[in-house]
Amino acid sequence: MFVSPAKASEFGRSVVRRGDLVFTCWGTVGQVGLIDERARYDEYVVSNKQMKLTPNPQLADSLFLYYVFSTPPVSEAIKSQAIGSSVPGFNLGQLRSVRLRLPSIAEQRAIVGVLGALDDKIEQNRRTAQVLERLAQAMFRAWFVDFEPVKAKAAGANAFPSMPQPVFNALATSFVDTDIGPVPEGWKVGAINHLATLSKTQVDPQEYPEEVVDHFSIPAFDAGGRPDVEAGSAIKSSKFLVVAGSVLLSKLNPRIARVWLPPLPCGRRQIASTEFLVFVPVRGSDRHYLYCQFQQTAFRDDLAQSASGTSNSHQRVRPEDVLGRPLVLPSEPTREAFAGIGDPLFALIAANDDESAKLSTIRDYLLPRLLSGEVRARDAERLIAASV
Repeated sequence: MFVSPAKASEFGRSVVRRGDLVFTCWGTVGQVGLIDERARYDEYVVSNKQMKLTPNPQLADSLFLYYVFSTPPVSEAIKSQAIGSSVPGFNLGQLRSVRLRLPSIAEQRAIVGVLGALDDKIEQNRRTAQVLERLAQAMFRAWFVDFEPVKAKAAGANAFPSMPQPVFNALATSFVDTDIGPVPEGWKVGAINHLATLSKTQVDPQEYPEEVVDHFSIPAFDAGGRPDVEAGSAIKSSKFLVVAGSVLLSKLNPRIARVWLPPLPCGRRQIASTEFLVFVPVRGSDRHYLYCQFQQTAFRDDLAQSASGTSNSHQRVRPEDVLGRPLVLPSEPTREAFAGIGDPLFALIAANDDESAKLSTIRDYLLPRLLSGEVRARDAERLIAASV
C-alpha cells in the first residue's frame, strides 16, 4: 500500500531509506533485510512489527552489516534473546546490545566486493531462469491453451513461429466441441492419468538417521526452490520417495503455484513432504508438458473448486481429483515437438540453478571466515576463481 509524504512524516522513526537495515521484531525474529541501491522508491514505511538500523557510513558499510546479521551465529544470538515463546519478540534495546567485530571500512568494502559479486551472479542466474521459464510457459499457452498455431493456419498462415514445419503442416484448421470447450480437430480430451501415474512409495527417515537426503518440503519451496539437505534424524515423519524424472505438485492450497521439477540426484536419496504429490510421466518426454499444465492458473483454479479443508488457508486437493482432472491431449508428435524446444530451456534453467547452488555454498563458506578475518578478501577472490 502507498501513503502520502505528509502521512509518512507522521511516522518519522519508521521511515527507511536506501542503506537502512530492517529487522523483524515479532514472530520471525532473526530476519534482516537491506534497502539497497536497487530499491524502487526513495522511502518506505515499516510496520510496528519491524525496526530499522541506519548505519554510520564512516564506520560501517550497510551491505557488510547485512552480511554480518545474516550469519548463523549472529542470527542465532538474536533469536536466543527473544522474549516469549508462542510469538517471540525482539526490541530495539536488545538490538543495540548486539556486539559486532568491525574491520576497517576499506576491508569491509573489500569483503562486500567479494560476497556481492557472488550474490550478483546468483541474482543474474535467477533472472535468466525466470526469462527461460516465461518463454517455455508462453509457448505452452500459445500451442495448447490458446491454440494459436491452429487459428493461424485456419486464417491462411503457412507457418507458425517456434513450431516445426512438419508439425504445423499436420495441424487441423477446425475445432470440435467438447465438454471442456473447443479443441483442435484430431486432438483428444483426456485426464492427467493419461499422462502420468502417481507414486505413493513412502519412507521413514528415522530408520536411516545418519543418511543425508534431499528433502523437498513446502518451506523449502517457498524459500527459494532448493531442497533442504538434512540427515534422516532431523526429519520426524514419513515422506514420499521422489522418483527420478517426476513432477511434484502441492496438494495444499492448489491456487498457489507450488510445482517442482526435482533435479537429478547428486548421490543422495530424494524425499518429499506428503503435502506434495509425486507424478511420474508415462512418457518421459511429457515431463515438461505436465509441469507447464500444472502451472496454468485456470488448471489450479479448477483444482481449488474441489479442494476441501477447515479454512481457506489450508485447503487440500485429493489425489484422485488431480488424476481425473480433464485436459486437452494434443497429438504425440505435437507434444514431442514441444519437448524438443522446451527440454533445452529447462536444461538451461537447471544448469543455472546448479551453478547458483555452488556459488551459494562458496559464499556461505567464505562469509564467516571473511568476517572473522580468517580469510582475506584477496585470498577469497583467488579461491573463487579456482572454484568456478
